[in-house]
Amino acid sequence: MKAWEDLVGTALLGTRRRTLDTSAQPPAVQALAASHTEPADQLLTAAVVLTTYRRAGKRPLADVKPLPVAAPDERPFVPPLARERLARLLAASHPDLLLEWLGIVAGTDYRIPPETLPLLAEAARTKAALRGPLVAVAGPVGAWLGQRNPDWAFLSAPAEADGAQDVWQYGSLAQRRRWLATRLAEAPDTAREALTTSWKSEPADVRADFLGVLAGHVRAEDEGFLEAALTDRAAAVRERAADLLGRLPGTRYGQGMAERLRPLVRRRGRVLEVSLPQGGRDEGTVRLRTLVAAAPLSFWSEFGPPAEVVRMTVEGCPAGVLRDSWATAALRQRDETWAHALIGADPGGRTTPPLLGVLSPASQAATIGHLVGRLPTESFARLVHELPRPWTRELGTALLDWIVRQDDHRLVSHAAVVIARAVPPGCLGHPLATTRLTMDAGPWRRALTETLNFRREMYEELA
Repeated sequence: MKAWEDLVGTALLGTRRRTLDTSAQPPAVQALAASHTEPADQLLTAAVVLTTYRRAGKRPLADVKPLPVAAPDERPFVPPLARERLARLLAASHPDLLLEWLGIVAGTDYRIPPETLPLLAEAARTKAALRGPLVAVAGPVGAWLGQRNPDWAFLSAPAEADGAQDVWQYGSLAQRRRWLATRLAEAPDTAREALTTSWKSEPADVRADFLGVLAGHVRAEDEGFLEAALTDRAAAVRERAADLLGRLPGTRYGQGMAERLRPLVRRRGRVLEVSLPQGGRDEGTVRLRTLVAAAPLSFWSEFGPPAEVVRMTVEGCPAGVLRDSWATAALRQRDETWAHALIGADPGGRTTPPLLGVLSPASQAATIGHLVGRLPTESFARLVHELPRPWTRELGTALLDWIVRQDDHRLVSHAAVVIARAVPPGCLGHPLATTRLTMDAGPWRRALTETLNFRREMYEELA
């Protein structure tokens, strides 16, 4: 547009060096500019009128079709108190508490106010864990928004019950993971057929990811499929396959590993002699780890009960390598007897937190109570951070009982943050979650009770 370019050029040079050519301006601008005699006044007048013209002086659009309306959602909105709490969560930026709140709502017949969806969608854009529950509570309005903003496309995921095969073939990774998990639970043969059909065409990271989904549904019939995955070119896939095979009792893989391990182990009194497999020391150590982790733990029964075996003196290989491999086997095979033995032999060891996840809820809580007496406060506080989640009610109650007896300590205060967020809803009737501390209490104690009370109120408001 020559008129605009001429105006901008004149403004840049200044009216002392260049005069505005009003003849190049639209007629309406010419008339208004001509009413002024000073060049600067003409320039400013033309600029005001022409700027307004450029912004608003366009012809109205024709044949414009209105946007489609979102499908109706008959669910009631969350109660007023829950709305206020959602606003506080969004303002305070607590993604873990927001995730829990959305999970509570997703388990009810409520929906969230549509005006909060943009903020929630932005939060879910950067924290993928929020997406699943947000899609559930957002409903049709969320899908409508997702169809119009590419950054929120996760809100408009197609219904996976419709065109199921299309979801498996063309859906996003998250959609395919959900489809596979659902089919493994509801139609396991269909899920396994789809997985084996597309297996070779999947990228390595996707193959490993799908084995993670299969982990919750692995069965004896999967042995052949997992054995084939042991030869995969990707190390992550091989490791996942070995882990899943270790969960199946009586597999050819496990028995083969036990046979290879047998000539390497011998007991001499209170000494367990373990020879490294052939190869250099480092290579032999890696092979020994693989053999011990994959062999059935029943292999060691000929050398004594677990509580005795794990306390024997080890010769021929690093004792830590053997204990770590036993821990891996106990985790894979979910062997509670071995988990107890390993925790008892090294209560402060790095394998203790995951091994606690193998124990039954009652045994887990009892073991935690035992560890409180055996470990220094600092060591136990560090252990809290590494405990596998989700926690059981028994474990959560045991940890709340422990924290209430502690004195002020930096590591204890850090553990209190974890406990406040991780104890399950069944623990929110604990006295710590139903009382308010005065200002003379330590800051970490007040923060602990405030978080527990906040979570308790979330559940009460949405009950």
